Amino acid sequence: LVEEDDKDKAKRVSRNKSEKKRRDQFNVLIKELGSMLPGNARKMDKSTVLQKSIDFLRKHKEITAQSDASEIRQDWKPTFLSNEEFTQLMLEALDGFFLAIMTDGNIIYVSESITPLLEHLPSDLVDQSVFNFIPEGEHSEIYKILSSHLLESDSLTPEYLKSKNQLEFCCHMLRGTIDPKEQPTYEYVKFIGNFKCLNNVPNLAHNGFEGTIQRSHRPSYEDKVCFVATVRLATPQFIKEMCTVEEPNEEFTSRHSLEWKFLFLDHRAPPIIGYLPFEVLGTSGYDYYHVDDLDNLAKCHEHLMQYGKGKSCYYRFLTKGQQWIWLQTHYYITYHQWNSRPEFIVCTHTVVSYAEVRAERRRELGIEESLPEITADKDSGSDNHINTVSLKEALERFDTSPTPSASSRSSRKSSHTAVSDHSSTPTKMTVDTSTPPRQSLSGHEKTAQRRSSLSTNNVSAYNFTAPVWHVPALTLFITLQPVFQFSAQLGAMQHLKDQLEQRTRMIEANIHRQQEELRKIQEQLQIVHGQGLQV
Repeated sequence: LVEEDDKDKAKRVSRNKSEKKRRDQFNVLIKELGSMLPGNARKMDKSTVLQKSIDFLRKHKEITAQSDASEIRQDWKPTFLSNEEFTQLMLEALDGFFLAIMTDGNIIYVSESITPLLEHLPSDLVDQSVFNFIPEGEHSEIYKILSSHLLESDSLTPEYLKSKNQLEFCCHMLRGTIDPKEQPTYEYVKFIGNFKCLNNVPNLAHNGFEGTIQRSHRPSYEDKVCFVATVRLATPQFIKEMCTVEEPNEEFTSRHSLEWKFLFLDHRAPPIIGYLPFEVLGTSGYDYYHVDDLDNLAKCHEHLMQYGKGKSCYYRFLTKGQQWIWLQTHYYITYHQWNSRPEFIVCTHTVVSYAEVRAERRRELGIEESLPEITADKDSGSDNHINTVSLKEALERFDTSPTPSASSRSSRKSSHTAVSDHSSTPTKMTVDTSTPPRQSLSGHEKTAQRRSSLSTNNVSAYNFTAPVWHVPALTLFITLQPVFQFSAQLGAMQHLKDQLEQRTRMIEANIHRQQEELRKIQEQLQIVHGQGLQV
């Protein structure tokens, strides 16, 4: 009996150890699974973890089924490309972009590929009427085309929406401008698309179309139909502007001679500009700049040669793929350690987006516009941009006030020449009268006056206050508060500039004195060496 009890006890101990091992392993797996689930970080029980895992797997299965159903299975689609990548490549090859329009003309979605083609940001068109971007003379024709196509079917049944209800038409579309006061220019485009029912769009977070519709508008869109089209340019563009930046604030460094020829290019440059170092060494940087940016860049380089360091304006650089990419450069001159002569220029180039460039140019023109998201995130930690500006940047604003080029798109426009033959399709149309721009221009004259007063070197506080005495007291306080802060700092900046210049003169004098002493020592050494040889 004792032996049997010992055997039973040993079995229970072994069984308990096995069960404990299984429980521990199960708890570890549950904990690891819970850490991979999205949601709040609070501790979840085992049933919650398993339920969330089941929901995730079920949703993943539905997404996979929908992706397989909409997968392009033609032989001409490469298997190694996803639908999104293949669609983007096709849009770039076709010089086109996607556009989704409600039956009343309201735009609910536009792809980012519109920016390098028509210089519009997607936010400029979303929740706007498509007729705001079409010449007034074509409104009735476009509306008639859309309405007649809708009236062909008595009811928009799912069978009709799934059928080939393709619609094609051509019209002119307004090009975007940095200055809304510029004469409007229209590009000849072709719409190819069909009607889709919005309630058939899957309600998924990863779906780009659904994500662009504002939540406040979604209930009113139920059971409605929109026109989804691919918009193509009639005249292809051989050199495009790469306006969308996947990774903002990418940068690379280079060294240039005083004649602005490339001497060095680091390893970060090829993924951005496409050129390998040996392809640009010895070539001039001006060979890659946009013709409309040359004047402003020349002023920035003159400022660099005068002060030894500085920051360039926004400019366009031609990549190896024949695309214009926007850059901004911080540079300084390095000097020889013995004779203090300038050796070469070290540059740090930063990639910027077209949205940031347009916002900055419009601020220079006195047009109020919200900063792009990239800039807002980058500058959110600073309380006052004027307080953080460096001395060289402030001096650059006073000494060289770059004026935005009025022909900033002359090179782009030259590639879209109008056809003189009346039987051919017009590629561009420019009109004298147009609808007023949607941007607010209130206070433009006052801002322009303040900016013109800042362009002189001897700026005083009276220049800031004179143009704005006739505004109400509250507006005066709000307007002049940052101006007074800047004018108060101006005297300190000027004083600091004088001190720096005086310090520079002293250092140069010390260098010359040391060079003279070094020359005398060398002469004495030569004399002693000559006497030693004679002995």
